[in-house]
Amino acid sequence: MQHVDQLSFNLGKPPINRKSKSPPKRRQALYFAALPDPEIARLAAEMTVDQSRRNGLMRTARKHDLYHATIYPIDIVSRSQEEATFAALEAGSTICLKSFPLIFDRTGTFGSGNNRQYVLWCRDGNEGLTTLRRELDAAMQSMGFESSISGSFRPHMTLFYCNHVLPEVILEAPIAWTVKMFTLVNSFQGDGEHGHVWHWPLL
Repeated sequence: MQHVDQLSFNLGKPPINRKSKSPPKRRQALYFAALPDPEIARLAAEMTVDQSRRNGLMRTARKHDLYHATIYPIDIVSRSQEEATFAALEAGSTICLKSFPLIFDRTGTFGSGNNRQYVLWCRDGNEGLTTLRRELDAAMQSMGFESSISGSFRPHMTLFYCNHVLPEVILEAPIAWTVKMFTLVNSFQGDGEHGHVWHWPLL
């Protein structure tokens, strides 16, 4: 990995300047994620349309590069965006793990209220992603950040958002791919815009 002073980060496009008033502040998130293979992203896009229509909704597919499985969120509330980004880059560079399978065998609804997620997920396991999450947490703590690991972690990939619980569906054939790298993502939430800041290969 190059020295961080030499890097050029993809943090997303800046807000558009508006005349006579300040541009609206966009909600951002910074996190490590596993990105699906192109074929898996295509299948996720097809499922987004199909499952939403089966449930009486009319959701369009997300852009393929927006599908992801979040591994570890990074605090950008109590720290500056720049400080959090540089800490994450240093933490990511310390990881030395083997590639692993990521398997989703069902769809279901996560969350509550009017902004629920309809997701691909797996009830049992995905230990590889859980292990990577623990390693990233330890690395971020070594950079002076508080632990972001909660008691429950259910790896998932969001297909679309809805305002009520939808029936769980067991897939006839699981959707799976081998995670060969992980990525630092800078997201402008609600705008459909992700910046892939850096990628790290796994062994």
